[in-house]
Amino acid sequence: MTSPRSTEASRGALARERMVLAALDLFGRHGFDATTTRMIAQAASMNLGAIPYYFGTKEDLYAQAAGHLASFIEQEQAGPLARLREQSALTSDVQRLIDLTVDFLLDETRLLLADKVPGSWVQFFLRAQTEHGEAFERVFAQVVEPVQRSLNEVVARIMQRSPDDFHARTLSFFLLHQFICLRLADSVLMRRLQWDAITPQRVEQLLDVLAPHLRAQLLSAANLPCTP
Repeated sequence: MTSPRSTEASRGALARERMVLAALDLFGRHGFDATTTRMIAQAASMNLGAIPYYFGTKEDLYAQAAGHLASFIEQEQAGPLARLREQSALTSDVQRLIDLTVDFLLDETRLLLADKVPGSWVQFFLRAQTEHGEAFERVFAQVVEPVQRSLNEVVARIMQRSPDDFHARTLSFFLLHQFICLRLADSVLMRRLQWDAITPQRVEQLLDVLAPHLRAQLLSAANLPCTP
């Protein structure tokens, strides 16, 4: 039999999640200043007093929304990131390292373009970057830095340079963020390719075109011939 206390805790957890999701969506679409606590409470179908009760301040709720986004991305990319780390540690072959890097970046692109990542969440991250506050620091530390660090280590090995080398760090940044731009400019992408929506099948079409160019970038960085 479920105790009243555990039932109350479960209700509280559900209420918190509803408000965090509503906040993440609204902060993403309207920004921190333009989003009121009343808007969030209404979107979550909660009374206004629930926000100070569960979170304290609007700033605290904003930080919790950033934490939810970071945890979601961290969980989604955990598998591809673990494969990159584990399998790259087992080889010193440059061609194999390039294959692993390409596979990882294509998996990252599939995640970015998936339906499960709402546009408002992408906008939340963009807004957080411009503010350089706690929300950005949380997402950067939990998601961006671990991915960038692991990718940089593999790219440095491909280039036969130190992970601290400027060229290796720059290339690893560019390799990852050129694919992030596909999501940031998804409306332009759809217009340019005459798509009415981004579907899994269309994502694979896109990656079939981009993968050889990505591989060529890495082969060039390793001073290896770009074979067709």
